[in-house]
Amino acid sequence: MTSHYVRLIIKARFDDVFESLSRAFGNIYSKRIQKGGGLQAGIILGEEYFFRVNSDVAVLIILDEHMTNETCAEIISCAGGSGLLGISYAAHSSYVHDVLNHLRHYGFEVIVEEEISYFGRSFR
Repeated sequence: MTSHYVRLIIKARFDDVFESLSRAFGNIYSKRIQKGGGLQAGIILGEEYFFRVNSDVAVLIILDEHMTNETCAEIISCAGGSGLLGISYAAHSSYVHDVLNHLRHYGFEVIVEEEISYFGRSFR
C-alpha cells in the first residue's frame, strides 16, 4: 500500500470548496462538522478504479475553514499495488493531483504548502 499527501490553502469560502469537492470526489462519504466560533470542517472520502493497478484507489480530503475566507485542505490518497512486487504505478499520486487539477479547473486559487510522495507513519 502506498500513499501520497498534500497540504494546501485554497483562497475561497469553505462552502464553495466543500460543495465542489464533495460532488466530484465524495462518492463514499462527505460530512460537514461545526466547530467553535461558527467555523466548519469537512471530511470527504472517495474511491475510483485505476486500470494501471487493476484496483480502486481511495482519497481522503480533510477541509478546515479559516476566518480569512480561506480553506485549508489535506489530501491523502492510498493505492494498493499490483503484480509480484506490489507496485502502485503512482496511482496514489495521480488521484491527489486529480483533486488539485479539479480545484484549479474550477477557478480556485491553490497554494501547495507541502507534498509528500510515499507518505506514511514516519511523517507524523
